[in-house]
Amino acid sequence: MGKRTLKTLIDTTVNAFESSIILTARAQDWHRALRYRSGARFTNGHLSQIIELAFLRSFLTWETFIEEAFILYLLGIESPGGFRPVRYAVPRNRQHAVDLLASDVRHTDWTAADRVIDRANRFFKGGRPFIRVIRPRTNMFNNMKTIRNAVSHASDESADKFESLVRNELTYYPRGMTPGEFLMSLVPKSTPPKTFIQYYTENLQVLARAICP
Repeated sequence: MGKRTLKTLIDTTVNAFESSIILTARAQDWHRALRYRSGARFTNGHLSQIIELAFLRSFLTWETFIEEAFILYLLGIESPGGFRPVRYAVPRNRQHAVDLLASDVRHTDWTAADRVIDRANRFFKGGRPFIRVIRPRTNMFNNMKTIRNAVSHASDESADKFESLVRNELTYYPRGMTPGEFLMSLVPKSTPPKTFIQYYTENLQVLARAICP
């Protein structure tokens, strides 16, 4: 593998987000074209499942990105625009950086905004560049994790949290709503109109670029 840089990381990350956006758009096209076709129907259920897969891919892309950005900044690698945060630890190599980041917990969780913020404060002066980007979007990240859990965990707890999220966002809960159906719902008062999956994925793109300026 070639030398890892923040430029390569941001390019790969943005491409992955754009692929998820394209998959979402194509799935909608397929649904419109095939939903009534005899023998090759593309049902609402099919569309919902593909939207969920696209969302999970974006969620995983973000997890991978944020961990790799921490590692590269800890190794002293600067961003494409020349930014380099002040480090509180100077690892000997990549594996040492990974070990340092995992030293506080058995499994390093990159999906919880509060944990990422705490980690940023421990390893970088002022938590830069992570805190100023992530803290204002804490609620968004928590909501995304709720949706991720609703897709991947068939438990009463995840279902209850998902229902609460839907009620908070839409003011009501349509009976039998799936995560995919919610993700295809329009964000209230969004201008121009955006679905929740568009909103989440586009925001992640913007935040990734802000972390690697």
